[in-house]
Amino acid sequence: MDSPFKGANDIFQTKEPFEEAYHPDEILERDEEIETFAAALQDVLDGFGPPNVFIYGQTGVGKTATTHKVTEYLEADATEAGVNLTVFSINCNKRDTTYKVITHLANELYSEKTFKQGHHPDTLWDHIYTALDELGGSILVVLDEIDKLGEHEELLYEFPRANAMGELEHAKVGIIGISNNFKFRESLSPRVKSTLTEREIQFSPYDANELRTILDYYADLVFYENVLSEDVVPLCAAFTAQDTGDARMGLDLLETAGDIARHEDADHVVEEHVRLARSQVDRANTERIVNNRLTVQMQAVLVATTFLDVDQSADAKVKTIYSFYKDLCDRLDIDVLSESRVRDHLDTLDMFGLLETEEVNLGRRGGRSYIYSIVDEPRVVIETLYNMDRFEDLFGDSAEEFLDTYEADTRSDIQTKLGL
Repeated sequence: MDSPFKGANDIFQTKEPFEEAYHPDEILERDEEIETFAAALQDVLDGFGPPNVFIYGQTGVGKTATTHKVTEYLEADATEAGVNLTVFSINCNKRDTTYKVITHLANELYSEKTFKQGHHPDTLWDHIYTALDELGGSILVVLDEIDKLGEHEELLYEFPRANAMGELEHAKVGIIGISNNFKFRESLSPRVKSTLTEREIQFSPYDANELRTILDYYADLVFYENVLSEDVVPLCAAFTAQDTGDARMGLDLLETAGDIARHEDADHVVEEHVRLARSQVDRANTERIVNNRLTVQMQAVLVATTFLDVDQSADAKVKTIYSFYKDLCDRLDIDVLSESRVRDHLDTLDMFGLLETEEVNLGRRGGRSYIYSIVDEPRVVIETLYNMDRFEDLFGDSAEEFLDTYEADTRSDIQTKLGL
């Protein structure tokens, strides 16, 4: 048997810039946001202490990379100016409760100690405040994906009040929260909202020209010279701008197109490789969002909407979705949210590009209503959810049969006759 592996690679010179952890030397197409961010943090350098800043924007619009670069500049300028500044960065995707966050922070502050689950929260807070006061000066705690904390908002109440409550004397703590949930602040309790008094910076999706600049920058880093045909980067940028405006998606598209060319032993990456890559990336993007970006409640709302979308006997409007959702929660032993919160989750799913909304006139008695539908093929969404332990028993063996029936029902007579 001959080796199944390909020969010499003439497409990629490196793939490191495609990695999630890669931090570019230059942040492109975010000059305005960087200027606003710097203005918000200027108080640190001026000796007035750190503010609370919240960064909003959908996935892949440069929030985390910009924050990393701005705090990097801030630390350098603080050192040069003799300002005492310490920055901690914590991703709340893995540490999704206040307890997990403060346990991690305590371990960061005490390298010689190991705080594990079981320590009382009050003990952890005492250790944290003692260590922070010893550090002194300005402390910035960056909480990426802060919305994953959900109802665990004690952290956002404790730090802003630490000086007023006498917990800190020589240090001041500011929070930088990064979220793709534009309505995160609305979910906070009134006491937290009034305590935070944060500044907000919103990152909009990239347009085609901005994406082209970004993708050109990365293409020069990863591909060998003259490997890309002239239309590859513009096409990747156009597809991405039409869809989400998400630079991460554009980079995935560019990398996948290169992988396809590599697999074919092609000398160049061309337009056809981009078009083939698009279908692969669309599916992978849906799976990534459903698995990594959605809370349990959002997943339940997505399940209800998906099945109602493919059910020819029902419209996927809010009240119908909510009725289905409540039954799902009962079946899956999940807390039932209010209808207004489910509406918020539908808006979030729309923002992620999983759902689209159509306003329809239901007649004199029905008035106007919004009908929700799945953007991707329902099979992609259902198979993704089916592979999650939480929903496997819900679908059982019926998911495949259900989808086969739906797909058969949506085919026209002429499609069937032509064997399409």
